[in-house]
Amino acid sequence: MVFSLKVGYLVPGVVVKSMPDHDSHLILISGTELLAFLPKKYANRSYKVGQNLVACVFMLENHKIILSQRSHHYYIRLAERIFSTLIEEEKIRIKRAVSVTGAGFAKMAVEGLNGLDPVKECVPYLPAMKAYTDDTINLVRHSQDMKEYVRNALAPAPADKIRKVIFSRTLREAVVGVDPAYYGLFVGKGGANVATAAKLLDITILIRKAEDTNL
Repeated sequence: MVFSLKVGYLVPGVVVKSMPDHDSHLILISGTELLAFLPKKYANRSYKVGQNLVACVFMLENHKIILSQRSHHYYIRLAERIFSTLIEEEKIRIKRAVSVTGAGFAKMAVEGLNGLDPVKECVPYLPAMKAYTDDTINLVRHSQDMKEYVRNALAPAPADKIRKVIFSRTLREAVVGVDPAYYGLFVGKGGANVATAAKLLDITILIRKAEDTNL
């Protein structure tokens, strides 16, 4: 039955048909007789009939199973698999993962436990992600200090080029004054870097050239 699945479940499958009229792939979920749809806009690479893949259940509607390889659930489930040793040894905790359309990357917030640097711990495992996604995974150090968290979330833009961060908890907004020469790196192509950072922290982030704002 369709409803034996839940949104967020990671499932293996095989492409059984390309459906150009629906801009989607028809997927047979391995070990079952269930068919699911993987819309091409939710796929992180091109697939041909007969190829194996893994994806997350994104939506269950009208007895249809919709899969995704770009949802936050997908990145979280991958991280739980790839970083399982670190999680079991209580070295890190996965906090959140997000992406925005067309960015080509995702940001993942990780918390270090017992004084460990979560990014340093996770980096050696990152190459294993390539088996599941063509997106670049940008690791972000989680922090309870929102100003520090904003700085971390804007990586790979250089944190030492941030002149000042003004955060309003009431407005849930951060104004970030940056070295004008690095403005483009902080915003990112098409605004993707700042948009993904803002989505990760669930706040509004405004990038300003420090010389224009006296920040």
